[in-house]
Amino acid sequence: MIPLLTDWTEEDRAAKGLRRGPAALTEPVHRTALELAAEAPRLLLLAPPGGGRTTMLRHIARFAAGAAPDLTPVVRNETGIAKPEAWDAPAVTPVFWTPGLSLDTLPDGALLLVDDAEDPGLLAAIAARPGLRALLAGDPEVAGGWVLPQGFRRHRLLPLLAAQRAHLPERLRAPLFALPGHLAIAQRLGITAGSAPVLRDTLLVRATPAEADLLDAGFMRPLLEARMLENASPVLLALRFLEEGPRFAAVLRHVVAADPAIAAPLAAALVRTGDDGALLAAEIEPSAVPGLVEALCAIVEGGRLGVPQRAQAGRELARRGDPRDLAELVAVPAGQVAMGSALTAPSAPPHRVAVGAFRIGRYPVVNALYARFVAATGGAWVSPARDNPSLANAPATDLTWRDAVACCAWLTETWRAEGRIGAADTVRLPSEPEWEWAARGAQPHGEAPVHPWAAPWDGDRCNGDSAGLNAPCAVGMFPRGRSPRGVDDMAGQVWEWCHTLWGPGMAMPSFAYPWTPDDGREAADAPRDWRRVLRGGCFSSPAEKANAHYRGSLEPDGFWRGNGFRVVVG
Repeated sequence: MIPLLTDWTEEDRAAKGLRRGPAALTEPVHRTALELAAEAPRLLLLAPPGGGRTTMLRHIARFAAGAAPDLTPVVRNETGIAKPEAWDAPAVTPVFWTPGLSLDTLPDGALLLVDDAEDPGLLAAIAARPGLRALLAGDPEVAGGWVLPQGFRRHRLLPLLAAQRAHLPERLRAPLFALPGHLAIAQRLGITAGSAPVLRDTLLVRATPAEADLLDAGFMRPLLEARMLENASPVLLALRFLEEGPRFAAVLRHVVAADPAIAAPLAAALVRTGDDGALLAAEIEPSAVPGLVEALCAIVEGGRLGVPQRAQAGRELARRGDPRDLAELVAVPAGQVAMGSALTAPSAPPHRVAVGAFRIGRYPVVNALYARFVAATGGAWVSPARDNPSLANAPATDLTWRDAVACCAWLTETWRAEGRIGAADTVRLPSEPEWEWAARGAQPHGEAPVHPWAAPWDGDRCNGDSAGLNAPCAVGMFPRGRSPRGVDDMAGQVWEWCHTLWGPGMAMPSFAYPWTPDDGREAADAPRDWRRVLRGGCFSSPAEKANAHYRGSLEPDGFWRGNGFRVVVG
């Protein structure tokens, strides 16, 4: 067995939202499913049928129960970096889920393993058992959109890397065999051609009665059904999708793979079936499809479907040209912000600060806008997202404080010339009180974290750790998390630079609260290594950080894929 990798990397594990250094220039080193399961007591891992979920769970059960570690190095990325994996947690008692199993009968510390998870109600039952560990494996089409209770994490199992398959015979290195299930069948039958139709037809011809399990495998059934529908009309196929739901998407993908000419008419029919159909239409047909951009925009702006599906819609919308004004400014009136919190020492004590009127970016500065700045000024930008059209509407990241300040200066001149702002207006980074006033509005101090949505923590309201994306996504994708001032993405997504100084130390700010405007904390010049404030948390942040009052910091020359900025005009 080849241990399966996840989308959780060593960099993510070490940084947790803040990091200094050119991390984006290196190939990520992925953590295995075993390692992530040891790290995360409650975990949902997603992989399509044939993605190796069942074998992965058995592998984890064995080593979690105390089996001697396998010291064989595991390849971690396409450059071939390899090291052994290990269960880095106390040994546990693994228990496989079966219908009717009472969770109350399981001892604290047991590890519940759920294969082919289909019931989101099981999440709540697990959450009600504080001492129980749980690992659920599910199909993204089924479990990808679930709203996770606090304390759960959601990640993806990766297909096998080319570097992981490099030792296999040449015939098994085709992209098709990156899916472990397809690879297993090809090895069992000695298949030499690397295409899904050949795999399917060979299986139909050569499988013996004793190998009926191959024909019944969940990842083979869509292939077999697709063969029976290869001559069906696009309208009939769209109607089947409407009747059977997202599970039928796998069948349609195979139909299109066998007959690419059907992609355009099928996509046009799918758009009319609703949100799921529009998303599949975007996937199977890269060219223009009538009504598709509008449908994708409705999914993103309306917060429809599950978080992973919305993120996919955002990427597809970016590829086709996101029609929204991603540089929109929101007017924030003058007032008194109830600033800070007693929950963390850097944010204490709670106090009130007068704030003047200003305008603030509804969204963080996105890749498309920052790319304009880089092109106009010849600046350096190491982000791998800079040339990725599917991320044009996601926040620009890998930016130092100085990068953000320089972009603000360029935007001042550019937006004046475009008439977006007045001749006397200036674009700049927000001060801490301005950022917090835009994020929390008039919400008072309290004993619980204050979130922009003026309600308790909800993992479906922001791109924090509960969303499970582990990366920035299209801005504005969480309308239920919008702040009282009408500003989006102020919790999670990316840490946002403020103009405000923190000081030289990392643990506690030299510029403590109460916030005072004349003590030098808003000085543009300071010792080069003095840290500046970051706010809001990022995609890997829990509720304790993805809120309206937690204070983070980083050196002004530090950058990471989890920090960006938004602008203020005043």
